[in-house]
Amino acid sequence: MLPITHSVVDARPLGVEIQKRFALAEPAQCELLTRGMNDVYLVRAGGVQYAARVWRANKYNDDHVTFELEFLAHLLAAGVPVVAPIPLENGALFFAVEAPEGPRQVCLFPWAEGVPFIKAPTPAVAHEIGATMARLHNAAETFQPPAPRPINFSVGIGRSFPAVAERLAHRPRDVDFLRAAADAITSALDAAYARGAPCGAIHGDIHGGNVFVASDSSIAVLDFDTCGEAHLGHDLTSFTWANSFFRLDPSVQGLDEAIDDHYLAGYGSVRPLSDTDLADLPLFVASKEFSFLCGMSAIMNVVGHMSLNESRLDWLVDSVRRNTAAAHLV
Repeated sequence: MLPITHSVVDARPLGVEIQKRFALAEPAQCELLTRGMNDVYLVRAGGVQYAARVWRANKYNDDHVTFELEFLAHLLAAGVPVVAPIPLENGALFFAVEAPEGPRQVCLFPWAEGVPFIKAPTPAVAHEIGATMARLHNAAETFQPPAPRPINFSVGIGRSFPAVAERLAHRPRDVDFLRAAADAITSALDAAYARGAPCGAIHGDIHGGNVFVASDSSIAVLDFDTCGEAHLGHDLTSFTWANSFFRLDPSVQGLDEAIDDHYLAGYGSVRPLSDTDLADLPLFVASKEFSFLCGMSAIMNVVGHMSLNESRLDWLVDSVRRNTAAAHLV
């Protein structure tokens, strides 16, 4: 028997476990919604909808999951519009199920109403998302995690780069360039941290697909799966860089570069950016983009080409050239 990388948990018995552990109204209906970085299930019980996340096996340990879920609870208590976990009947925030490839953590969230920001982007909501991220960073200053969860982008790039080289083995010139870019980005990141760039708990992957906008224009920030402790600038450039990536999709309309300016203005209206913060933004754009390239390459055989098919890979290599040049790295 070949090893299993990523199995699919049967929705029906999973629904039974969720209903039992969260004391939901019977019967609880559970169905697979999306598969990808993690798996998400739609749960209906007593006329109420929920979202259950099933983490990929061996992705994070229990301390990492606890960090995320307690961070969400802390932010919600501070008035930040996030979707926080629903505690189990015993007070725990998650449980685990056994799968062929190992244990997988399970958590239940309230259902987020609305549509992703990228489906209907407006300057006013982009401004509010930026202001919300600034409030999130302010609230994070009082978060006391049960265990640390540092995000070391330099180490992550170095650890995952071999997967990039393997993916592009048929393009040796690109591999040589990307290896030089990786060295330049990691050196510049280390220097930024060494000079005291502001750090704290961050979302880690904020973008227009992870913010839902309700009919009254209120927002809910979702998917803290890659949260942790790092430079705050990563949350600023995660949103703006992702917009450039989303614009590759012809179905995405209205996500022009002015949206980026409104996001940054919203952030600055709550948490003003220093000249040094602004000067560091090109570096963090390059870091976000390169981390995305490395991360997607490293898990290609788990989630498939997904967001990194050949045409997007071509665009991404060209974009790395542009953004590392803009940051004066290569």
